[in-house]
Amino acid sequence: MFTMMNHDTCGRWRVRRWAAAGLLVLAGSVAGCSDGGAPGVTGEDTVDVKNKDLQGNQRQIALENLWAEVGSDPAKRTTARETTKEILWKGSAPVKLRERAWSLLMSDATPEGREDTRNFLRLRLPTETQWSLIVPICASVAEQARGPEGAAWKSVTASLVRSYARKVPVPPDADRPEREALLALHPGRDLETVVFDVFVRPAENGAPKRPDDFAEKSRTAAWELLGRLDPTGAKRTVLAAESTNANEPIVRDINRCAKELGVVPITASELTWLRGLMDEKDKRAATWWSQTSAAVGRLTPEQRTDLQMRHLEPVRWASENMPAWVGASRDQLVGILAQRLEGRRVWRKTEGLNLGVETSREALSENRDRLSWGDALAMLVLDRALESPSIRAALMLQADADRADTSCEHGGVIWARGLGGKPAEGEQFGVRGYQPRTTQRVNDRTFTAPEEMFNDSAWSLVHYHFHAQTENNRDYAGPGRGDMEYAASHGRSCLVFTSVQTGVMNVDFYTRGGSGGPVAIDLGEIRSGQ
Repeated sequence: MFTMMNHDTCGRWRVRRWAAAGLLVLAGSVAGCSDGGAPGVTGEDTVDVKNKDLQGNQRQIALENLWAEVGSDPAKRTTARETTKEILWKGSAPVKLRERAWSLLMSDATPEGREDTRNFLRLRLPTETQWSLIVPICASVAEQARGPEGAAWKSVTASLVRSYARKVPVPPDADRPEREALLALHPGRDLETVVFDVFVRPAENGAPKRPDDFAEKSRTAAWELLGRLDPTGAKRTVLAAESTNANEPIVRDINRCAKELGVVPITASELTWLRGLMDEKDKRAATWWSQTSAAVGRLTPEQRTDLQMRHLEPVRWASENMPAWVGASRDQLVGILAQRLEGRRVWRKTEGLNLGVETSREALSENRDRLSWGDALAMLVLDRALESPSIRAALMLQADADRADTSCEHGGVIWARGLGGKPAEGEQFGVRGYQPRTTQRVNDRTFTAPEEMFNDSAWSLVHYHFHAQTENNRDYAGPGRGDMEYAASHGRSCLVFTSVQTGVMNVDFYTRGGSGGPVAIDLGEIRSGQ
């Protein structure tokens, strides 16, 4: 339509359109068209496609023109492809234009064109966020996988895994388009096996050699995805043991962890945690590993149920200091904990709950059936640590500092004597506070743990943070959604200390839990000077 209009026709057409708005004179005098086209259209298709000031349909017409002129001319095909990939690379381009760009790119069935498309996907798909594009891309990959060139398309496997690893509210994992594409690329193999293979051999599954970090990002994403597909780690334990790459350092470490400690890291953060525990440069590593593996080796099958990395340090400490706890069953530990908590004042969270729910469910009795043996033991050890006056005093001072700092929340770790540092004289436990770096400060209701906190806390008992915005912050006495996501992502036992009165903080323990699901339990309050 635009290319057939001359200047006069275009001007009269625009006057008619604007006349209805009462702007006949202004529109006719200000607006104009370039010769042979709509306003701003140059007729140079490569220029018009990239012109963000043009309407989406105008840019699409230019893109269509580029492909219509390709024919058998290699130079024109290259121009059309490069221009199309540029549109696809820019997430800011109109959605409809990007969707059409993908269709046109896939219309090139030449061998060199298909190979170039696969190489493009390997780089772009891991960071693509528009579902209107991810869905057709995955559908195209699945279609190609079932065709005569299916083997060649396996080179996008690692990129599909990286895309799949991103958490999204919808669709659920079972309905993700990446899942369909991965299963089509690897018929006869279960998804966990395919993703584990990307973890072990990212380059062989298409992770580009450049940029340098693509292979490591693919490996991290694969393990993160496996954390959702295999939440207990049971499948990975088998896959690692049966892997033909058993001599790969990371596979060897996972196998050793499963064999000697009875657990495997679930998330990518826990995998990094495991590497810290096995750091041969740290003199504490061998001592901790020896003590912990010996303690785990004495556990019963019931005690090992849902055992995870966050339980290992409590097991090690209790084996040396409270052997009766380690010898107790889950029900016995819960009974001991119930006795310790009896009579304590608790503060129920009321903010951020679902409609119709007045208070949170944080009582031990409300979580009893979801507790694993390991989580019950961890709470007992932490409750013991919080009996220390020096620990409480340090936490009160940190809460005061947090309250004065409105740019973020503060947090830290609690650790046992001998591994995490030097506690106060005569103390079994120590505490260390951390503040987010300047670039990590989001707002006064967000705690972003700095990297050094993770680096320093390989042998810690717990991660904690404060809800101390005001001295009376009782409505927020408990973990929020972001806090529960933190516990799930990092696999840590966590505490949140909430200021509820002057000199009083409520304590809540929370974790992602095991097969029973997430757990949040109110441990009562601690007071200044006690």
